Amino acid sequence: MRKARNILTGDRMIWIIYIFLSVVSFLAVYTSIGFTANQILHRSPLAATLRHLVFIAGGYVLVLIGGKINYRFYARVSRGAYIASVVLLAVVLLVVGDRWIRIPVIGSFQPSEIAKICLLFLLATILSQYNDKMDGKYFVPLVFVPVLITCGLILPENLSSAIIIFVVSVVMMFVAGVNKKKLGKFLLFVMLLAGIFAMVILLLKTKGEDVFRSQTWINRVDNWLHPAPDEYSQENLSRMAVARGGLFGAGIGNTIHGRLMTQSHNDFIYSVIVEETGSIFGLAILVAYSLLFLRCLVIARRCDKIFGKLICVGMGTLIYVQALVHICVSVGVIPVTGQTLPFISYGGSAYLVMSYGLGAVQSFAQDARRRKAKAEQEPVATEQ
Repeated sequence: MRKARNILTGDRMIWIIYIFLSVVSFLAVYTSIGFTANQILHRSPLAATLRHLVFIAGGYVLVLIGGKINYRFYARVSRGAYIASVVLLAVVLLVVGDRWIRIPVIGSFQPSEIAKICLLFLLATILSQYNDKMDGKYFVPLVFVPVLITCGLILPENLSSAIIIFVVSVVMMFVAGVNKKKLGKFLLFVMLLAGIFAMVILLLKTKGEDVFRSQTWINRVDNWLHPAPDEYSQENLSRMAVARGGLFGAGIGNTIHGRLMTQSHNDFIYSVIVEETGSIFGLAILVAYSLLFLRCLVIARRCDKIFGKLICVGMGTLIYVQALVHICVSVGVIPVTGQTLPFISYGGSAYLVMSYGLGAVQSFAQDARRRKAKAEQEPVATEQ
């Protein structure tokens, strides 16, 4: 037990929640990936699940590594990592023309998953270094521009991710104490840009041009506003799965609707979980994400540096907001967004990057624990 505690450094509650979510992930992916494994991946469900298990194991390694790295390292590499992520996003958008990069043998990954963590670390670094100068000329070039660049490069292929990243960025600015008038002007300017962008898209749409996946979003909103109950769409199957689950579920492995959805292991995995285990267990998962968010806030309060506070708040908000968006999509509260459920959906770049970000939170939790232990030892040494 003592060896396990020495290995699993950081906040124990976060480790308990992470382990719980990873176990749920393994079972949920195994019971939901059958259709995709056979028809798209051309492999057995067991082989696909074992591949996911590799990513789960990699996630544990990254949380461990991230928790043992000195927090100053994240500040030192934040600028270089951000520049690299922007270059990668630009290449994917302008050259590849997709949200994915496919690498032989390794598989596919989304640069946007890397970019949002890099932006989070950059904002934490800048806001902590120039905290007392954000009311002046530093706000626009050091904060405003990086956020717009990252969100602008992600938006054409992944609107929901761009919105989530923007929300997290605003939360971090608020926590950092950015002048409310400055922040308000920033929000108004972004809303103006969004309005102009929407008008241009609609104008081009009337001319028969489908740019920036505009037709996809129009169809998603239209299907949400005017659902067709007789269609076997992803949205309808997800809602039927939730309804079939009831309070206690149909039993693990007894999903019906999950076997008919192509994205049951990713974008709609929460509905499969509710179908098999019931609304009570679905509520337990929501509680787990809520506790994870609260633990990140607790660790943020214990940090003695604003950099640590911002990393913990930013990562906690990112995980929680993305989880809420996924859950709301699964139960039909909002249109389909394509957001995965953190630490549960079928693994890949999203699973690994989120795990590393959580490892950074554990690094600050471990630092706070060391400072507390040192403070408790100092009075004893003084008395002696």
